[in-house]
Amino acid sequence: MIVEEFIELVKIDAESGDEAQLAARAADKLRGIGLQVIQDDAGSIVARSPACGLGCSCDDSIMLCAHLDRVPPGRGVNPVIRDGVIYSSGDTVLAADDIAGVVAILAGLRMVKAARECLPPVEVVFTVSEERGLRGAKQLDCSCFASKMGYIFDAGRPVGTVVLSSPTHVSLEVEVTGRAAHAAANPEDGISAIQAAAEAIIGFPFGRIDEQTTANVGIMSGGTATNIVCERARFRAEIRSLDEQRALGLTQECAAKIRDTVARLGACADVVTTVDYRGFTIEANAPVVERVVRALAATGREAVFESTMGGSDGNVFNARGIASVVLGVGCQNVHSTRESQPIAELAAAAELARDLVLVG
Repeated sequence: MIVEEFIELVKIDAESGDEAQLAARAADKLRGIGLQVIQDDAGSIVARSPACGLGCSCDDSIMLCAHLDRVPPGRGVNPVIRDGVIYSSGDTVLAADDIAGVVAILAGLRMVKAARECLPPVEVVFTVSEERGLRGAKQLDCSCFASKMGYIFDAGRPVGTVVLSSPTHVSLEVEVTGRAAHAAANPEDGISAIQAAAEAIIGFPFGRIDEQTTANVGIMSGGTATNIVCERARFRAEIRSLDEQRALGLTQECAAKIRDTVARLGACADVVTTVDYRGFTIEANAPVVERVVRALAATGREAVFESTMGGSDGNVFNARGIASVVLGVGCQNVHSTRESQPIAELAAAAELARDLVLVG
């Protein structure tokens, strides 16, 4: 059943911004389990178990979360099973990131329903556009959630991995303005924005800055013709750090250095910095962690605590007061056409979702 459902859902095209069909299907499945389902204006699905009348309080509720969207190339996914592992056909991603999380939650809740007379207090969130800067989670009205603890099924790590910390992510959008001139007739009258931007990029820190911090310039554009000294050029960069003050401080240093560098060449730079999401750190003895440790023990696994330099919906929920950790679902080589999902790990993720609800 779990493999069939995984294959069914990855075959529904759902790149970021185009999740409507998959969201409708997931909503139907949640209703079939017995949850009350709503969809917000952004398209994310929020579902809740009804009051069961067995003395359960909404204060006991936990949130289970996964995202519906996938990165390109994510259309026309054609899964192939070999030796207990599900692969894509090689020309698309598999979308185990994060259909593995969606399916694990659905299967886990069905097991809970089979084991209990009613569903304990639980909220399920399937977000959209997670791969585009956590947009779906950012648009959720988190004030309506009863849960104070959340479990994000979205780490490309083995089941048992519990991500306790994630970085603050800051983006820099830079527009460099020079002066246009004919590149052959009077180049000395021009100031190349491309050259100035290149000098600024050369001075930008790349790669791993320290154990907690990374930086990168990923996009550059500019110019209209080879016979014109380029007047405008643009580039986009990012800085991430598990230390928020380090991320913010390094961003301001880089912004100032970019402005100074291009000014020496006679150009000017407009640098816009944006905190895309804030990092979090959860202590190993926090209640949200203790619960998942107990749930993993019920499945015969030990918790492995890790940090990540990637973001997830957990960054948004933690920033809004819902203590959340990110859990491994076992997928491998995500965001590539080599992505795969071991079936045993998918089943284990479902058992973890079940036991997170049952351990109380």
